[in-house]
This record gives sequence, C-alpha cells and structure tokens, in this order.
Amino acid sequence: MNGQEFVTMAIGWPGPGEMLLIFLIVLLLFGGSKLPEVARSMGKAMRAFREESSALRRELEEAANPELKPTPPTSPQAKADETKSQEAKTIDVKPETKA
Repeated sequence: MNGQEFVTMAIGWPGPGEMLLIFLIVLLLFGGSKLPEVARSMGKAMRAFREESSALRRELEEAANPELKPTPPTSPQAKADETKSQEAKTIDVKPETKA
C-alpha cells in the first residue's frame, strides 16, 4: 500500500451528507446568484491545473526517457544541409611516409 492509498483510506472521500453540508456553506457564503459564476471559475481553474500537470508529467517523462522524445520533422532541404555540414566536418588524413 502506497502513501496515497493510505491517505484515501484514512480520510476517505466526502459522502452525500458531507457534500450537502459543503454545498450549503458555499450557498450561504456566495449566495444563489453567484453560485454559477463560482462553479464556472472553479471548473476553469481545475481544467487549467490538469492541463499544466499533464504537460509537466510529459516533460518529465521525456527528460527521463530521451529516446521516447519525438523528433521534429525535417524538410528535404534541411536534410541536405545537414549532410553537407557533416561532410565538411570530415577530414581526410593521410599517414606520413618517411623516405
């Protein structure tokens, strides 16, 4: 059992009674007219959090496994330029002969 499972078992998720109590407290704090606005902003915040955490998780996985990192597509011209660049770096060295 890992730590997260232990916390979930120890604390548990709110049941129907607790959810009703939370709803009533929110209703008293914000009023009926503000409730849809509050729910909308919380939904947007949760969506943004999920997107950012997914991006962070992908970035960490790519950093841990560089072979899984997708390579950007290259055009034929870029491939030709890369080949020329590699050929320019290659140097022919002939061994010296002593007479």
